[in-house]
Amino acid sequence: MNSKNLKAGYWYLAGLSLLAFVIFMISSSVKPYGFFIDELYFMACAKRLAFGYIDQPPLSIALLSLVQNLFGHNIYAIRFIPAVSIAATVYITGLIARRFGGSTKSMLLAGLAVMVMPVFILFGSFYSMNAYEPLIWTSIIYFVIKMIQENNERYWLHIGILLGIGLEMKHTMILYGIALIIGLLFSGKRRLLFNRWILLGGLACFILILPNLVWQYIHHFPSLELYRNSFSSKNISKSYLLVIAEQIIFVNPFTFPLWLTGLVVLVFPKGKPYRFMLFAYAFLLVVMLAGHSSRPDRIASIYTFFMASGAVALENYLNKSWLRISQVIAAALLVAGGIMFTPVFCPILSPLLTKKYISGLGLHFDVEAGKTGEPMPQWLADRIGWRELAAEVAKVYYALPGNERRNTVIISINYGEAGALELYGPEFGLPRVYCTHNSFHSWGPPSDSIQTFIAVFIDIDDVRPRFKSVEKAADYYCADCTKPQGNIPIYILKGPNFSMEKEWGHFKNYH
Repeated sequence: MNSKNLKAGYWYLAGLSLLAFVIFMISSSVKPYGFFIDELYFMACAKRLAFGYIDQPPLSIALLSLVQNLFGHNIYAIRFIPAVSIAATVYITGLIARRFGGSTKSMLLAGLAVMVMPVFILFGSFYSMNAYEPLIWTSIIYFVIKMIQENNERYWLHIGILLGIGLEMKHTMILYGIALIIGLLFSGKRRLLFNRWILLGGLACFILILPNLVWQYIHHFPSLELYRNSFSSKNISKSYLLVIAEQIIFVNPFTFPLWLTGLVVLVFPKGKPYRFMLFAYAFLLVVMLAGHSSRPDRIASIYTFFMASGAVALENYLNKSWLRISQVIAAALLVAGGIMFTPVFCPILSPLLTKKYISGLGLHFDVEAGKTGEPMPQWLADRIGWRELAAEVAKVYYALPGNERRNTVIISINYGEAGALELYGPEFGLPRVYCTHNSFHSWGPPSDSIQTFIAVFIDIDDVRPRFKSVEKAADYYCADCTKPQGNIPIYILKGPNFSMEKEWGHFKNYH
């Protein structure tokens, strides 16, 4: 490829990435969808900067805090960075294809395959640390490939810095680091693991994650407790066959021939320099199978490499006439797959149409306990009804006598409800919100002087003996929400017969 065509290829790839970004931004304007349940919690965290949180490292929250300070709670601003991150992942995947010697068509095919991955469509449509993982991992692999091709071990420093940033975004990024080491060990690339540059990269990684490690130590490693609880009670145990099937669905069945080709080609002599990725993938897949994981997104980032590898394999192993036909067919299939799955993973249709569409496709998704058998996936349904909930709570609050309102707070055992009431609270003049869930628990307790509590999403059987008066004040209904959020009783609790300040620690809910 001459330099002129190469330059044009980069511009085409940038245009494809821009298209992905635009789709994510458009999805943020579709009603009645609003903030996702986790976004509400993350925004609450962003108001309370720290070196760590119960369920995540600090970096993604620090970035969110910066956005909020600059632009407030603007949904477009908050989702801007995740959209950019996934769009950049599309671009870097194309660069990996170029590193393999691919033409512009191969670069675009690889980028398109990543762009239509349903799991990335989901990650790009709301704010979470998950949106950064594909970009960081794909960038790491890009530098590993450069290191192998250029025989330059100095790239370990780049890799170490990126991994450190990744671990400050998401603790489970460590699995990708382990997978990389295992891949290099078992693929004949051991020499890359024994040099001073990998030590420098490791040191850079350690320095970056040290603040969160210190925070974890000071707070007795609460994240480990949360991960144990989530694995035992939040994960739905699934069969080996279903774990593999969901990998294919979440990566898009229409991309399957491409990434499978990218994986198989590593077995042949031409793929030997990059065979470490075969072992890395095997490790991650075994982890998923051993855990019977109901979260197919956990290893989604590994597939960007195979999309690039598969796109270039077509170019290398097919003659020109078959190559053109294959690339056109592959691109058409990828576009068709993207069109088919985007409404399932991105909020672009109304709830009613989404339910009908998913039912028509014969799809069903259960990814966590407590939200199974839902007609609409949790990642869409949990974007509905939060402001309406705050409005209903406001009615209950203003029905209280004026002297009671001055001594009232809101309590909950779920960070979604708590986050929504904190976000929309100023609009409706609501009192302070306290919650026992994850990092919200760290921001309590309410004072023992408080005598009246508006309880939203609580365990009433646990609460009833603790108060002199327990009265149901209202029921909040949301037809399109998930079952837990679809029918929420709102209680007024008066006269606690215990010390909230002394017993708050026992109400901890790390899940």
